[in-house]
Amino acid sequence: MGTWGTGIFDDDTTCEVKENFIDYLNEGKTVEEAAQIILEEYFDEFNMDEDLEVMSLVFIGLSAIQMEKNCLQEQVRSNTINLIERGADLELWEDGDNGYEERKKVLSELKQKLMNF
Repeated sequence: MGTWGTGIFDDDTTCEVKENFIDYLNEGKTVEEAAQIILEEYFDEFNMDEDLEVMSLVFIGLSAIQMEKNCLQEQVRSNTINLIERGADLELWEDGDNGYEERKKVLSELKQKLMNF
């Protein structure tokens, strides 16, 4: 998985989640159906107990695009807050000078938005 910045959609996984969610909605799927398909795709591909980083990125991307579309599901919101509190995706930004502190700030801001949504 590649990252090129610290923003919410600055990695391959969250970009793919965003694009797929929008595509599913454009195909006529409901918000619930689109989210379920995305979660099933990732649960099938990864062991979510071991790939906490991937699971975090999936939920972060899903919650951010759902907020943009004003259709945030409560379960997506609560899972994302929980994962941010656990710092689950921060390991991706720990090595070298990859923007760990900036990513931490971005996630903190997302958490606040989610809590106030």
